[in-house]
Amino acid sequence: MTKVELVNGQLYYSIYPGGERILLAFHGFRQDNKIFDSWSKILQPEYTIYAFDIFYHGKSTRNYGSLSKKEWAEYLKTFLYKEGIKEFTIVGFSLGGRFAISSALSFPKQTQELILIAPDGVFLTIWFKLATNPSIRWLFKYFMLHPAKLEQLLRFNDKYKVVSSYLRDFVQKELGNPENRKRVYISWNHFKTLGYSKRQLAKGFKSAQFKRRIILGQKDLIIKPAKILPIIKTMGEFEVDILPMKHHQLVKPEVAKLILKNTVLNRKLN
Repeated sequence: MTKVELVNGQLYYSIYPGGERILLAFHGFRQDNKIFDSWSKILQPEYTIYAFDIFYHGKSTRNYGSLSKKEWAEYLKTFLYKEGIKEFTIVGFSLGGRFAISSALSFPKQTQELILIAPDGVFLTIWFKLATNPSIRWLFKYFMLHPAKLEQLLRFNDKYKVVSSYLRDFVQKELGNPENRKRVYISWNHFKTLGYSKRQLAKGFKSAQFKRRIILGQKDLIIKPAKILPIIKTMGEFEVDILPMKHHQLVKPEVAKLILKNTVLNRKLN
């Protein structure tokens, strides 16, 4: 692994050598850049992959506080200069979608394609709203600091079925220990400022020249296609793929194969 360093932190990434095309890859919550290990051999004929550890995950560190678009652009600018990269494709899964979107809109002329996989940053889940809304995030923080109360809330859900069992299991898994509870609270609140409003996204995407693709899971109960597709339709032209997968399955090698297939097909068409 290597890194770029600014006053406020260190951004680590791994390099998977391959084809001439450059792919910048951002993982999801409670993951690190190793999630893209299985993609490297599949995409190797076309892409050299630069897979990042987003802040507070893997080895990347940063002082606590809101991450502005300007600060993130400085990290990415430093990285691009260090690696001598001129043009690139960007892929972001789940929480990494927030970084992918900000990267593409910060460097639209250098971005060739933006690939969003069940992305955060377009459709805001109920959990994100609870964690970041100034008027109610105290409640989310309370449950993060009092796991017994969180367990009571989950038992209440078991009885009254407020959310699906899949979402219930997701919350229990992701928030099941103090480290994860702290990470999700810090990540969502510090990365909130990296996001864009729907109006800003629509304006940015419609004026951008890069290709846009979104990959969703038909069985995904976190980022539901029915919720996100109407929003995407207001934001200019997106190519859409819907796979028979749940949320956590959308970083499987099959997704990399789809990206490779689309890349080869687009090259032939052009």
